[in-house]
Amino acid sequence: MRLRVGAILVAILALPAAPTFAQVTGVAKVGVNFGMTKFEEDDASFDTDWKTGLVIGGGIDVPVTTLFSFSPEVLYTQKGGKNGDLTDDVGDIDVKLQIDQIQIPLLFKAKFNSGSVTPFVSFGPGIGFTTSAKIKVEDIDDDEDIKDDVETVDFSGIIGGGVQFGRGIIGVRWDQGFRGLDKEEFSEGKLRTFSILFG
Repeated sequence: MRLRVGAILVAILALPAAPTFAQVTGVAKVGVNFGMTKFEEDDASFDTDWKTGLVIGGGIDVPVTTLFSFSPEVLYTQKGGKNGDLTDDVGDIDVKLQIDQIQIPLLFKAKFNSGSVTPFVSFGPGIGFTTSAKIKVEDIDDDEDIKDDVETVDFSGIIGGGVQFGRGIIGVRWDQGFRGLDKEEFSEGKLRTFSILFG
């Protein structure tokens, strides 16, 4: 009896939602990341320089109302940072921290109008799954693999905006990591990423 009642309720709730799902649209996205990492240890803190990286993937847009929608995505994203201020006996050396992730942003989008050219803002949480973590040193061929020392899952908050024209999108976003990278908690290294995306 409970199963039958539950099935009836699901069917009733699905009826008004059916027209909305017919308007679901998908979009591929590609862009550039500008990433840095903020390290905090005891009372001291250190920010790396900015490092560029690739971001590519796609998402869907599920309308909730005319001007509000739910927009989950799946992205391959390169984050991290670099430090060009280290010096050895020869001179300055370039050291890069590269963290590659499969990230799932769960964004909510608010549009300012429903015309052909539509400004919008988006916000929501992001869940990142680390696929690679390396330290790259200039003029050294072998990268240091630090994936075992880095947290597998990262959580972040995302806020951004842009312009949608037809099915095309130009957008920017700020992605602020909440979880420290280091499994051993030697230092609280948190990812910060500014992205420019085209779709």
